[in-house]
Amino acid sequence: MPTSVSTGMSRRAVLTSLSLGALTLVTASNACQSNNQPRVFGLAANGIDDPAVKQAEATADSLGKRLDVLTVYDAFVRQAPLPTELLDRITALGTIPLMTWEPWNPTDGSTQPLYSAAQIAGGRYDAYVATWAKQAAAYNRHFLIRFAHEMNGNWYPWSVGQPGSTPEDYVAAYRRVRRIFDDSGAAQVQWVWSPNVIINGNTEIITRCYPGDDYVDIIGVDGYNFGDDPGHHWRSPSDLFGQTLELVAGLAPRKPLWISEVGCSDHGGDKAAWIADLIKFLKSTNVEGLIWFDADKIGEPDWRLASSPQNGTAARQALSDW
Repeated sequence: MPTSVSTGMSRRAVLTSLSLGALTLVTASNACQSNNQPRVFGLAANGIDDPAVKQAEATADSLGKRLDVLTVYDAFVRQAPLPTELLDRITALGTIPLMTWEPWNPTDGSTQPLYSAAQIAGGRYDAYVATWAKQAAAYNRHFLIRFAHEMNGNWYPWSVGQPGSTPEDYVAAYRRVRRIFDDSGAAQVQWVWSPNVIINGNTEIITRCYPGDDYVDIIGVDGYNFGDDPGHHWRSPSDLFGQTLELVAGLAPRKPLWISEVGCSDHGGDKAAWIADLIKFLKSTNVEGLIWFDADKIGEPDWRLASSPQNGTAARQALSDW
């Protein structure tokens, strides 16, 4: 089933109601966002537990923003049931949960043949996926699933170019997982398809990995400004996202378009100015949702919006009319 809320969806996804505990996404015109039109704001938490939720709450409060969407992460290796208590905790905030569902073992690196797209497409994980699907149908509350994101990178087992992961394998895997949910009656689940920004000019991978309008409800794009980290350079928001947003908007013009992960390093440039520039740039596009990866991960830049008082002030000001 393509969910009815997404069929024929135009460019603006707005969170408009919180009645009887159910959040609803509705849409308006194909025009670019205007300043008086509400947009979706979210944070991605580095964890799948209550402390991660509390941290996201605190960040949103410090920014003076309603938290429309909260992203949490789960991996196939855990074989855990659908975390309905966590979904309830997030929903109780008036927030839509977004489950980023990763088919891998996060501790084993990028090459894991048992978690390749071909293995998923061939049905290896059907029983596990069906368990989640049945639990989602019984749960019967609205949430989002972002399955096997950033497939055009090289850091996940399902990434194109890894053993057993061609674009065709990826599309077949995505469609198979979505069909299992549809067949189980989990009609309230919406699906986010989320490539990374274009890497080394390769647009073909993104195009060939699109599962199709019948399988995707929201288009998300992930992108990070790594600053002056080795192998990287400071990139403006328009340089980082512009070409990719044009590509996916042309690929799926009737789907809502979000930034599904974004972060900026503190090193190599002015992060506070970059945050302001990002919001200004996104307002000139058809992007409807913004989810900031608000975590300080070991071995990576401090991605948090308020990684310093100056950055927090800049974020609060920039997001005031988002």
